[in-house]
Formats: sequence, structure tokens, C-alpha cells
Amino acid sequence: MYHKKIFKNGLTLLTVPIPTALSITMSVFVKAGSRYEEARINGISHFLEHLHFKGTKKFPTAKKLSEIVDSIGGEFNANTGKEHTQYFIRAAAEHLPLITEVLTDLVQNPLFDEKEIEREKGVIIEEINMYKDNPQIHIESLFEETMWPNTPLGKDIAGSAEVIRSIKRTDIIDYRKKWYQPSNTIVAVAGKFDEKEFEKLIEQSWGRVSGKTIQKFVPVNQGQTSPQVSVQNKPSEQAHLMLGFKAFDYNHRQNPGLQVLSTVLGGGMSSRLFIQIRERRGLAYYVGSSVNNYRDTGNFYVRAGLKVSSAPQALEVILAELKKMVSDKITPKELNKAKEYIKGKIVLAMEDPHGTLDWYLTQTAFMKKIESPKEAFAKLEKVTSQEVQQLATKLFDPRNLVVSVIGPFADKMVFEKKMKL
Repeated sequence: MYHKKIFKNGLTLLTVPIPTALSITMSVFVKAGSRYEEARINGISHFLEHLHFKGTKKFPTAKKLSEIVDSIGGEFNANTGKEHTQYFIRAAAEHLPLITEVLTDLVQNPLFDEKEIEREKGVIIEEINMYKDNPQIHIESLFEETMWPNTPLGKDIAGSAEVIRSIKRTDIIDYRKKWYQPSNTIVAVAGKFDEKEFEKLIEQSWGRVSGKTIQKFVPVNQGQTSPQVSVQNKPSEQAHLMLGFKAFDYNHRQNPGLQVLSTVLGGGMSSRLFIQIRERRGLAYYVGSSVNNYRDTGNFYVRAGLKVSSAPQALEVILAELKKMVSDKITPKELNKAKEYIKGKIVLAMEDPHGTLDWYLTQTAFMKKIESPKEAFAKLEKVTSQEVQQLATKLFDPRNLVVSVIGPFADKMVFEKKMKL
């Protein structure tokens, strides 16, 4: 069970009590990420996330901040996506007042020291270099840039070294003032705690913060009239491939059906793609499929790490499997297995407070109605083989295909020849 409260200044408080837990996870979740950035400051959401850890009014250095969390054996971290930035601490339940104090000061009172900003630019640039040197990670950025070119949603979350070097302290403060508003923020906790006591803590530390109206994000243009392919020529021992199609936003009624479709194709070691690509042909070490949702769009994708010489063949086999989803209904056995696989993964993720909080946070932030796992499972059970086939027919339009590859390939023609459904 969860409880949600909206304060007068627009701040959302989300509490998820778990009486049997020994720990708590507290999070400050801001609904702003890289798709909210102008091109000239692309990467600033992620940069800002780093800078919040470099010192606050109460804890003026990174060392002071980390020491206070280490002193209670807690985990302290953050993450930035295209539509959010999240700060969280996990620790034993009795430390919730201290955790609230630290996270509140972290987000409300960062120092943004000029020397720390300049020093952290080097750290961010090395992180960008690390991602670019890891094609298994970088392939997703290349894929979404190809799917949504020249849009904030298609831009890399971390930005580029050139842009990071050019960002000034005033840019950081202006961006923070624009998006880090109470009406755009969720303070959340899951685990064992006293709800009234926690609500009082948040009322004192967040309820009186003044705020202003948040601007809307720029919607993406969904138009695409022909298949798109991008190849990054990079010397490597393995080729990394990602292909997919535009799909659905968070609130689309066909998301349960798309989850089933994705699971049948590439969920787990008994999925169609894993059997065909890895077990029967030995073309890949990893292969799977999944779904991304955003506020106004989404995508379905397949990704694989392949033998370089076999990458074009693997693309052909993957596309053949997609074609089968269009031409034939999945079997009752596959349908049931996919549903149980999805439910099992959700149950396992929610075994600890952190996973439970993620479930309710995502829905609070981006969905019109918060669903319990039980309600989500009920929708999943209604999915039929016919619906999955109709979804495949709708989504797997050759004109909407996007393929991205990183590996030692001089041109993209070898892949373009295989791009037929």
C-alpha cells in the first residue's frame, strides 16, 4: 500500500510502508533530465547531479557528505535519465531522520563552488569517454539519436566534452531554478518508518519552499518514412547491434501486450531470439529485447553483442523472427510463460524497499493512475495471442525500422541490404 500527498507548493510526498523491512530507501526525484535541455547545455542535468554531491551548507565538502552516510553504513547515489534526475540513500530504518536531513540539504542547498565545478568537468568528460569506449553502453545512445534525430530526446544524456567545457556556473543555477521546483519534485520513502513522523519532517523541510510553474517539454516528431541505419566504425573484437521501432508512452493501453511481445522474442534464455541467435547459431554472447517508455513516446528494441563477421547474418535472423511474430500467433504456452516471466521479474525486483520504491515512483511521476503490482498483473492476464500478433503487425512496419551498429565496418551498405521485413 502507498500514500500520496501534494503540499500547497506542489511538492508530492510518496510513502510506501513495508512493516517487515529492516531498511529504508529515501529518494528525491526531480522530473527533469536531458530532454529538457537546450542544445547549448546538453548534458547539464547529469553535470548538475554530480555537483550536488560536492558540498552543501551543512556538509560543505564531498568528504563531509560521504562520511556522514558511511557512518551509518548507508548507500548514497544518484542517476540521471532523459526525463528525471534521482538522488537516494538506503540505510537501516532507524536512521531516517538523518537521511532526510542529508538528502534535503543535498538538493536544496548545494554550494556550486567554482573550483569544484571546473574540477568536476574533467570527471564528467572522462565518464563520457568511458561510455564511448564501451560500445555495449554507447549503442543505446546511437540508436536513440538515429530514432529521434535533432531532438532533445535523441541527445546523449551525458552530453559532449565540448559542451561540458563551455557550461558556466550561471547556466547551472539558471537550469536548476527552472526545473528544480517543488511542483516538479517527488520526495519518497519505502521501508519501515513512522508515516506521521516522516510527513512532519518533510512538511518542515520542504513544505514551505516557494515554487513556480514548470514549463512543458518539447514533444518529439514521430514521423519517419523510410528505414534508418547508423554505423559507427570502431575497431573492436565484437560488433554491437541495436534495432527497433517507435512504440508507446507510459500511459498507452497496449503496453501490457507489448511487454508480452518483447518477452516472447527476447526475454530470458529460452526466448526465441536467444535460442535462434546464440544457442542454434552461436552468433552472439548476449541478445535480448526490451521496451522503453517516455512521456509522449517510447520504443521497442532488440540488442546483441555479435561476432563481427556474423553481424549482417544476425540482423537477417532477427528480422526473420520479427516477421514470424507478424505472420503467426504465439502459442498458448508461450503466452502463459511470458506472463509468468514478467510477473516473476516484478516480484523479485520488489523484494527490497529500493525496488518497491522504484515501482511506485515511476508511476507517480509519469502515469495517470498508480497501479499496484496486482492491478498490473490483472491487465497482463487479459493479453491474448491475437493482440500480440496485431501489435507486431502495427509496430514492425519496415518504414519505421531503425538499426544502429558499432564495430569495424567501413560503411552501412552491408546492413542496408539485410533490412527487409
